[in-house]
Amino acid sequence: MTGIQDILKMLSPAYALGSSKGGSNFLFGQPEQEQQFQKFTPGQQSSLDQLLQQGSQNTDITGMENLAQKRFSEETVPSLAERFTSMGGGQRSSAFQSALGRSGSDLQAQLGALKPQFGMQQLGMGLQPRYDTGYKPATQGAINPLLQSLMSLLPLLAGL
Repeated sequence: MTGIQDILKMLSPAYALGSSKGGSNFLFGQPEQEQQFQKFTPGQQSSLDQLLQQGSQNTDITGMENLAQKRFSEETVPSLAERFTSMGGGQRSSAFQSALGRSGSDLQAQLGALKPQFGMQQLGMGLQPRYDTGYKPATQGAINPLLQSLMSLLPLLAGL
């Protein structure tokens, strides 16, 4: 809103008459604003909530777990054993047992983190936004052209 509109707002009871309940103003226009629009109907939102809940519960990754554990036992454990044997510590050292325990713990933590992600991916939904944001440009009120004309005449009137 320009400075002139602010002054007229304070002085003019017509400003109040030009305002509607929705925030638009017939006389002075409406400022620009962002608006959110729902993407889905309430019924669709309810269905999405149910699907997302099912997706978070559908965490059966047995095949992936079996493959990861097989790779761990066939690749990671022999690799660790080879490293400790080449360093002279052997597989009976506490350092080897500690490294093996950390590796196994890391594997279990990674598999545990995959379960909820897998359930959501099963649905093909992920977390989609429920709203779109739109831009509503400012509108010019009925009195704005009149005010602009008067403002352009002010220098002429001041010269008289």
